[in-house]
Amino acid sequence: MNKLLHHILKRIGWGGIVAICIFILVLAYMQVSKNNLENNPVYVKGISLGLNKGARGNYYLTYTFNTDDGSYTGSVKRGFCDQCPACCIKGDTVLVRYENNNPKNNDLVTKFPAGVVLR
Repeated sequence: MNKLLHHILKRIGWGGIVAICIFILVLAYMQVSKNNLENNPVYVKGISLGLNKGARGNYYLTYTFNTDDGSYTGSVKRGFCDQCPACCIKGDTVLVRYENNNPKNNDLVTKFPAGVVLR
């Protein structure tokens, strides 16, 4: 085991190991956020702000929604418009799912699950 660790250190160095660890932590954080959103959702209606160009030239559908705590803005990739073309029209109603007690963790859905009561 010690030889294996020594070999890995020799090949990629400490900087590479730190980079790999950071990458793994970011992936773990994203997965935990996704799981929290799916396991503890709240559904509300929001307003589409239309397609906007991101910093790297990609287009995102941005939207705004209100909770008891205030107003929030979110975005999803342009591909969502393939599932819900009307959602990409500025001013149209969108269906927002956010994590209970953490509205900053949000996304859009094409329909509300059966039995959902809106807040």
